[in-house]
Amino acid sequence: MASKQAQRLAARQQLQERMAAKAEREQHRRKNGWIVGAVGGALVLVAAAIVIGVNVGKDGGDKGGSGVSGDLAALVEEAKAASTRCDGVEPSGEGAVGTATEGVTDGQPAQDVYLECVQMSTPDASASEDCMYTSADGTSPTPAATEPAAGKQEMTIVTNLGTITATIDTAGAPCTAGSFTHLAKDGYFDGQQCHRLVIDGIWVLQCGDPDARAAIEAGTPEMAGAGSPGYSYGEENLPVEAAGNYPAGTIAMANAGPGTTGSQFFIVYKDTQLPADYTILGQVTAGLDIVEQVAAAGAMQVAPAGM
Repeated sequence: MASKQAQRLAARQQLQERMAAKAEREQHRRKNGWIVGAVGGALVLVAAAIVIGVNVGKDGGDKGGSGVSGDLAALVEEAKAASTRCDGVEPSGEGAVGTATEGVTDGQPAQDVYLECVQMSTPDASASEDCMYTSADGTSPTPAATEPAAGKQEMTIVTNLGTITATIDTAGAPCTAGSFTHLAKDGYFDGQQCHRLVIDGIWVLQCGDPDARAAIEAGTPEMAGAGSPGYSYGEENLPVEAAGNYPAGTIAMANAGPGTTGSQFFIVYKDTQLPADYTILGQVTAGLDIVEQVAAAGAMQVAPAGM
């Protein structure tokens, strides 16, 4: 029988091979999408120039009197079409409960947590904000450069354990909300697994890594936590430096330093003090007890990467 170390190495190699194959497929898809997009974009620019010329002649602007530009209006319509995508989706109840490691306060949740469906309500485009999303490789797609920036949105997260709802501060964090809307409408979060639980000092459950589930299922949970949507952007809507500046129910964005926010987020289940470096996206309105349940099950030891 192979040793545990040999099994871990084999599992890691299999995961790396699958991720490499996935990356190759993504690169091929994005390359084709970029080519099609470039041709389509040129045609759109020509058409837009014609339309702009006509509108300027009529009312002196490019918004046709609607108050919302064509691109932003199209973005809102796409978001609206996806705003009910999780309606009727029921929590599966699947997911095992492992044995928490005694004394471990920061590790893989002993209770499996799957994001089974995530949706965002239609954003309010009565105000807008220019956002800078940086593609990781220069070709990976990014959200729109201009995002709705008014009011609030509702986010629904159907997990295997129950449904979590939250109010999203679109006006305060328009670029982050825009990223979530962009990703959620295409099912980016669906099927992901929350990979990190901290139960002392700070109290958070971290999710949003697209590669975490594959890493955990391969027996290499130490490789979870590095995944991204293929782009990054800056932080916004930061709190002040103060005790409890990330109160219970806060949904905030994880990062690896300034300007590295992506898709990973954390849910705070008990008042927590952190450096004021993490975008506050919104506040849980129902389902925080689900996260508390996960915290009560404890955390499991995760070996350092490379071990």
